[in-house]
Amino acid sequence: MSASAGADRSLITTRHEFDALLRDLRAAGRFALDTEFVSEETFEPVLCLVQVATADRCAAIDPIALDGLDELWELVLDPSVEVVMHAAGEDLRICKIKTGRLPRRVVDVQVAAGLVGFGYPTSLTNLVAQVMRVNLAGSETRTDWRRRPLTPAQIDYALDDVRHLTAIADKLNARLEVLDRLEWAESEYRARIEEIDARDDDDRWRRLPGLGKLSRRGLEAARLLSEWRLDEARRANRPPKQILRDDLLTAIARRLPRHPRDLDALREFNRPHLRNFARDLIEVVEAALATPNDDLPEHGERPEDGPGAQMVVSLLAATMNWCCAKSRVAVGLTGSQNDLRDVLRRHLDDHAHGPTPALLDGWRLEVCGRALLDVVSGRSSLRIGDPSSDTPIVVEPVAAPADEGAEAC
Repeated sequence: MSASAGADRSLITTRHEFDALLRDLRAAGRFALDTEFVSEETFEPVLCLVQVATADRCAAIDPIALDGLDELWELVLDPSVEVVMHAAGEDLRICKIKTGRLPRRVVDVQVAAGLVGFGYPTSLTNLVAQVMRVNLAGSETRTDWRRRPLTPAQIDYALDDVRHLTAIADKLNARLEVLDRLEWAESEYRARIEEIDARDDDDRWRRLPGLGKLSRRGLEAARLLSEWRLDEARRANRPPKQILRDDLLTAIARRLPRHPRDLDALREFNRPHLRNFARDLIEVVEAALATPNDDLPEHGERPEDGPGAQMVVSLLAATMNWCCAKSRVAVGLTGSQNDLRDVLRRHLDDHAHGPTPALLDGWRLEVCGRALLDVVSGRSSLRIGDPSSDTPIVVEPVAAPADEGAEAC
């Protein structure tokens, strides 16, 4: 029986129903998972609904009615159980917030789709339409999931996020197996989980915009201001950027004001809630000013690209597009302009140091990495093939001069 044909569409609101559902999920050994949450107004997202589905049933779990979902999260974390998701990042972040851990056995159908010829990122609506030939309704996109009671239409809409996921995973896995890309998918799932795990490290402040323009003491101010903002946001249960916007934080770190009145020179600092923080902000800056020089943070390495780098990167982008079209792999999943710059820098550095560029490792090396190296080293060139096709560029080996070939013979 398919999840859509025999779905249990009731909302799970009692411990008895919840326990019975958990038994079904564990017995299945595999289930789809999605969440609905609201994150605009609080420090941590407010979990409002959890949707799950197996091949035989799907259900929505009301975390507001239940006293905790610890048993569900333990099931998600169980390595003997496979969890199928779409665009898993934010839902996995919820799991990390609730448990401090991340599951290791996750199938992300958005990633799998990108490895077998679909675009990336592909919305769930489009993926269901293309793989299952089913059109999903979108009538509840503006729902406030915190409000109760939820209507049957809202619950049914939420269940659409999971009811087809295991069937889609089966179809995509079959394609991956035919193409001998199951290991590609598994490695990409693992990499995504590791990336999410690293996103909450102590150096998150280094992702603030504009740090490159700060002095080392300004960097220390940015670090301390970021810590202060995080603590204040947690105390007030508000998103950090509602406490102090990124651009204002880096502006304070750049100016290093010594008195509350110095903050008035900052654009938009005259808002009441910011003025209430003036003394706290000055104290943070004072702490940065008092930090010994030897303890100040260093700027991260910022490779300097030559004036012609962007032109070369454009050629490499055309190469990557050609390779991806040839292999039927989504360009958006394969790499970015920054990844191409890493390839160019590695070539110019003559493999001197640093981590292996993403495009020169794993399945990406097979799809396009070798071709990129051939282009930057001059072993391959680009020419226009069919200008009317989706991939008008052709990458081909550079022919050896006739006399060089004769000598080789």
